[in-house]
Amino acid sequence: MSESIYPPRRIKSFARCAGRMTPAQKLAVDTVLPGYGWIKNTVMDKPLILDIGFGMGHSLAWQAEQYSQFHFLGAEVFLPGAARLATLLQEKKLSNVHIAYGDVVLLLKEQLALQSLSGVQIFFPDPWPKKRHHKRRLLQTDFLNLLLTHMEPGAFLHFASDWADYCVGVKALLASHSKLSFEKPFGGIEVLERPQTRYENRGVVQGHEIEDIVVWVTS
Repeated sequence: MSESIYPPRRIKSFARCAGRMTPAQKLAVDTVLPGYGWIKNTVMDKPLILDIGFGMGHSLAWQAEQYSQFHFLGAEVFLPGAARLATLLQEKKLSNVHIAYGDVVLLLKEQLALQSLSGVQIFFPDPWPKKRHHKRRLLQTDFLNLLLTHMEPGAFLHFASDWADYCVGVKALLASHSKLSFEKPFGGIEVLERPQTRYENRGVVQGHEIEDIVVWVTS
């Protein structure tokens, strides 16, 4: 995906890292991943859930298997992770997942129709723990407003993290938005169960408290 539309001083919430790929992952990039690519403004016949930063894809593959009544769109900047998810989907014969490799901001601006999402999941994003890097954290005002233009009324936003100060900031941000509620509205989409992730396990080992934060779009 081209990044030329960005203003020169745009602060990104990620540091792109291609990582070292195994021969199997390289093969998956060439032969498997393209089959799960997202086509611009695709209209789905089932509710669509956007999963931002799915890592190696184990959690998303598990959800896709458990919740066949949904379509999932996974956005990830880590190419080995995208390749691994594609391989998992092929092994499990799952057809309700699409993969968008690249910056989710570009995906939202260029590839998704308005109010096309029934849910958004952001599990254990990079916490950018140093205070001077907090401006790089994903869930902030501008990104939230962009995200909401693509979420239908009743859609849920599910955020999970093991960094206490990040969770405090996220809760304050969500509570201040007039289109969001911590109470599920009538007709709101039920939040999906999620398995424990590798990043979550690492946080538990380090003694961090895990927090799940859920809000719904009211209008």
